[in-house]
Amino acid sequence: MKKTVSNQICNGDFQKACEHEDFPQDWLPIGGNYASTWNYMQESQGRAGVEICNSASVKAGIIQANNRVIEVGGKKHWLVKVVFQCQEPALQVFLYLYPILANGDVLLPRMFCFNSESNTKEIVQFRKLINIEPEIKDLRLETGIMGSGQLLIYKLVARPLTPKRFRRISKPIGPPIEHIHSIGEILKPIQLATPIPLNIPVNVQAQVHGDIRNLTPQRDKVQIYGSNQVPLATTSTGRVQVDISGHGFQESIEEVSAGQAICYSTIRDVSALSRYSFAIYNVGSELAYVQAQLSPDGLHWLNIGKRKNVEPEAVIMVAPEGFLRYARLCFEAEGLTSLRVWVQAQN
Repeated sequence: MKKTVSNQICNGDFQKACEHEDFPQDWLPIGGNYASTWNYMQESQGRAGVEICNSASVKAGIIQANNRVIEVGGKKHWLVKVVFQCQEPALQVFLYLYPILANGDVLLPRMFCFNSESNTKEIVQFRKLINIEPEIKDLRLETGIMGSGQLLIYKLVARPLTPKRFRRISKPIGPPIEHIHSIGEILKPIQLATPIPLNIPVNVQAQVHGDIRNLTPQRDKVQIYGSNQVPLATTSTGRVQVDISGHGFQESIEEVSAGQAICYSTIRDVSALSRYSFAIYNVGSELAYVQAQLSPDGLHWLNIGKRKNVEPEAVIMVAPEGFLRYARLCFEAEGLTSLRVWVQAQN
């Protein structure tokens, strides 16, 4: 019996949960907005999964933790698989693979988009065969939903293949040939008539009058159509969705546990927010420390400002200066304590 290579994705079946958070170990939420939710589910049949409910037009998904990437190890041929279930027909799901070089540089991701077609009740899977260049050391995987909708992710698989097996899987196999009908001789060939040239003179005379008047907003309108919900949000019929300009308010609340090990809050995409701040309330009795972090890609993080103390039963505010697309808090404490984190924003 041949030995098969096991799945190279840490906790790819989501069976292991974090110690202090209700989320799969080695995974982080990414994207979405204040109304997006990530629910970790462990079903009675022993199957686990992550449910993503996204009401925003931007993507929302899950991404591997920094220290839990896929080690390529010089293997060239790989099979990647996503097992998922959509709650709406033709929901668009994405898979990003971030190649990481030996010096730590992250290249542009390989992007794949797919859907569940018309059936929304069955669990389906997406399979992709990929080649990895020799200079690639690691891969970091991100998957989720492209736009609004509800998605259940049950399993992620990445495993290397031998060159022989890679060619056998990637080569399409046609139906077997059972028999061949013999082609009989053409007894009476058909003589085709030669084309008859026609010399018909054609003269066209016409007058075109165009009257272009000035367009006014009261009398005229423009209808815009889009092919999908990103980056231009549209309805299912292609009509553009327009938000009324003005100040909007967004808020999210997160309960976290802080200890002597450094932990992080949920990653927030703040690219559409004109102003936002963190408020942290120390519910416990131990002194805690917090600091804001910003990132351009959700992978590389910068410490912003100074680390602040949060006394027991005290509230402080952290307002990051500068702008990068993603934001989060890093926190720790002298002993085990609970923190309540607000993110409040105007857009």
